[in-house]
Amino acid sequence: MNTVQGLSQGQETLRYLRLMLLVVPLLLVVAILVYGLTTGRVEDSISSYYLGPARDLFVAMLVTIGVLLVVYKGPPLENYALNLAGFYAVFVALVPTRLDETLAGLAPADREALVRSIQVAVIAVVVVAAVFMWLDWKTMTWAPAILLQSGWTRALTMASSVLLAGFLALLAWRTWEGKEFVGVHLAATLLLIGSMAIAIASHLGSDRLGSTDTSGGRGRHYGGLLVLMVLGVVAWPVLSAVGIRQAAFLVEWYEIALFAYFWYLESRRMWTPDAE
Repeated sequence: MNTVQGLSQGQETLRYLRLMLLVVPLLLVVAILVYGLTTGRVEDSISSYYLGPARDLFVAMLVTIGVLLVVYKGPPLENYALNLAGFYAVFVALVPTRLDETLAGLAPADREALVRSIQVAVIAVVVVAAVFMWLDWKTMTWAPAILLQSGWTRALTMASSVLLAGFLALLAWRTWEGKEFVGVHLAATLLLIGSMAIAIASHLGSDRLGSTDTSGGRGRHYGGLLVLMVLGVVAWPVLSAVGIRQAAFLVEWYEIALFAYFWYLESRRMWTPDAE
């Protein structure tokens, strides 16, 4: 029996899910290339394409990735981090960058309609996420207490949870305020990157971060990826300070590429039914 025939439907579904998380970002890559070739312009961030002809693909890509990250199930800490990453990805998609500038150029009626549409989308996502968490807790064997068993896992879990609470408070404030949603997009972007980094960190060793991985070589490899992700975030304000207009664009794609590489390595490792 060959490998494909030996796969269960669940294993085959997991393969497709992993492949989709590698392929879906290509939608925006192709759209950005076409946009650049036809206009000769590179925007200052990925999120800026929300305001142009690539808007539909930008929103579709991030929402799809967000859903796939939530659907995927891995070791406890990785799973928690990916769930948060998927949650934040949706808000990066739904709350535009430089919304204040966009609203300033609209007629009052159009301005009110755009703000109202964002309010509706934000509330809908939060409600559905809460329902999903409740159903997941009721129907699955997921036990949050497992994330609090070791020191580093507990520290990362608590830090992630506190940041999540802060983001929800910011989101509630800006939604109630109903103006420019100041800070929501940037906070969601940084928290998305942070959650992806924690997902990688969960593979540094079973004795520290709740991963099933016991491979020291792979742990060092992923540790290197984690350091590179941190350096990317540090480089963001430095590049902006020296006048590089596309600093955010470069750092965002840099972080996406690092996470995609991690995802590729994990997909290759988990490709066969008897993988670790």
